[in-house]
Amino acid sequence: MKKPFTRLTALALSLALLLTSCSGGASATSMHLRKTEGTVGVSDGEGKELTPKGNLGLYSGYQVGTQAESYAWIDLDRVKLTKLDADSQIEINKDGKKLEINVKSGSLFFNVTEPLDDDETLDIVTSTMIIGIRGTCGWVGEDTAALLEGTVSVTAGDQEVTINAGEMAVLMEEGTLEVKPLPAASIPAFVRREVEEDEKLATSIQETTGIDLTGRLEATYPDALKGHGEEKILFAEEIDFEADGSPELLVIHRNNTGLDRCGIYRKGTESSEYLYETTQNNKNSFGTNLIDYKISLVESEGRLYVLLYRHMLNKSESGGREDVEYQYWGSVAQSDGDYSYWGIVDRVEYSWYSDGIGEAHQYGSWGHDETGLTNANYTKSNAGEFEAVKQKYTEVRVLVSN
Repeated sequence: MKKPFTRLTALALSLALLLTSCSGGASATSMHLRKTEGTVGVSDGEGKELTPKGNLGLYSGYQVGTQAESYAWIDLDRVKLTKLDADSQIEINKDGKKLEINVKSGSLFFNVTEPLDDDETLDIVTSTMIIGIRGTCGWVGEDTAALLEGTVSVTAGDQEVTINAGEMAVLMEEGTLEVKPLPAASIPAFVRREVEEDEKLATSIQETTGIDLTGRLEATYPDALKGHGEEKILFAEEIDFEADGSPELLVIHRNNTGLDRCGIYRKGTESSEYLYETTQNNKNSFGTNLIDYKISLVESEGRLYVLLYRHMLNKSESGGREDVEYQYWGSVAQSDGDYSYWGIVDRVEYSWYSDGIGEAHQYGSWGHDETGLTNANYTKSNAGEFEAVKQKYTEVRVLVSN
């Protein structure tokens, strides 16, 4: 629990799902413990312990708890599934068509395959947030709500944000609510296991968010997705950078020293073909000196590129300097070019100083010929040229940020 926020009890966090609804739906009147794994406890509204068994009816006031390496699945009218993580506890409260699942500890996965009727509600409640479910898929912990499908409007006090599939809302220690991309590495194992067993759901999530929970990428690029020591995979997706119908694999790793590593691979007959790699220091390395940072997928003239963006404050006794850098990289080949066709396509940096005098720099004019990418010499450019380079690219989506 984030203690600074819990003191602000008047600012309870509400999340309302703004999803396009379709006709039909079942009322949240029937609840059953579908199955259990490991050690699971169930008690009724008076605290009497019950024997967990398949299809056990659950009613208002009932509590379900799991121990280590134990899980519980609960059906709500068979079109709404929740899964309780290990070392977790919930209490069910029901009043007519109003159903509330109070997560007292741990985490809860939810997958509502049919939207609720207009006159019924399903809320998931923790000590710091309330999530109003209409029809979507994701999970909730004490201070995090993450979505794999759907769209969510999030409010906290006077804050309001929108979360889409592939994003997460995180309640920070100071009580602020932040929206961040959902890294594949942040998806807990109990959620992965549930999605992997539902091929249709896993495929839908991959098509919507680019997050592969089907296991196909691991089978296709085994050498590109293993053997990286303590690094975590933040993002892995096939992307057709050369626009030739033959996609490449983009992988973003993060290690514990504050370095993000982006690699591009092509599917080979026996092993993955390495094409390009670049690294970027993240906030774990720069600390408070890093004001903003992200890795995004961008588009220009029908081609996709990766943007590495960084906004730095370099402090000094004389006042310091701020730097903003945009680095665009990808391929200049038209079809299956080798590693010589991969690299930085554009890179611009703008600096300004405490005295208000700034200057823009463009690191040469990166181009290509029959041999691939060529790197021209470092040249200075003005602010107008700096903006012109930025405007060549349109952001498709943020892949990693902090």
